[in-house]
Amino acid sequence: MCHAAFLALSLALAAPGASAADPGEYLYTPSVVEGEHEIDWHFGVGSAGVRTHHRDSVGIGIGTGVTQNWFTEVAAEYRRDPRTGTTLNAYEWENIVLLAEPGEWLVDVGMLLNVEQPHRAAEGPSIRLGPLLQKEFGRFQANFNLIYSRHYRSTEMLPAHLSYQGQFKYRYSRPFEFGIQAFGNVGSVTQSWAPYSEQVHRFGPAVLGRFVVPGEQSLSYNAAFLVGSTARSPDRTFRVQLEYEF
Repeated sequence: MCHAAFLALSLALAAPGASAADPGEYLYTPSVVEGEHEIDWHFGVGSAGVRTHHRDSVGIGIGTGVTQNWFTEVAAEYRRDPRTGTTLNAYEWENIVLLAEPGEWLVDVGMLLNVEQPHRAAEGPSIRLGPLLQKEFGRFQANFNLIYSRHYRSTEMLPAHLSYQGQFKYRYSRPFEFGIQAFGNVGSVTQSWAPYSEQVHRFGPAVLGRFVVPGEQSLSYNAAFLVGSTARSPDRTFRVQLEYEF
């Protein structure tokens, strides 16, 4: 019995997406433009911590605003780990649905549904589901997302997880905005809700902006330098995202 438990724990620790922080994770926002297409590229580097390994990730996707309330995107993600090298991590299908027109409610509300097929069959497919909240205060904007994730048909007994994303920014100008971003996961490799020391929490300054390109096109960027606050968090994470919209 002890040997079986130890084996299950070892497999969970080895799983690329079990509970480790994704260095390339980006903030989901409840914004949709009907008929607009985008190519999304995101990259992240997470340093080694007390109980974490150095990890890199990069992903690329293509998406479109199908209606004024529904955005969908397909993407592929790769990860590099010093122990295993660079590998295909997963294919993803991301969907964002707005529940009301922007400004219609006191807080703009969207719903995220992300379906992921990991490259490692042992992990099993997973879903990420949760509300996306956004509020404007003049030139300030606040975002908070609460996301539930769970693997299905996994042979590694991975628990369900609850994670969050947050951002508070100031719109200085269209090409340049700045603020703070935060990402966290309250679970661990064996528990859906773990003690604080076993959780992942990262926060730090961010810069964002959008450049308009002739021909009704634009290039958006956002980058952040995040600091971990627990032993399970990378000490430092640098993440960047570029979106070409046309």
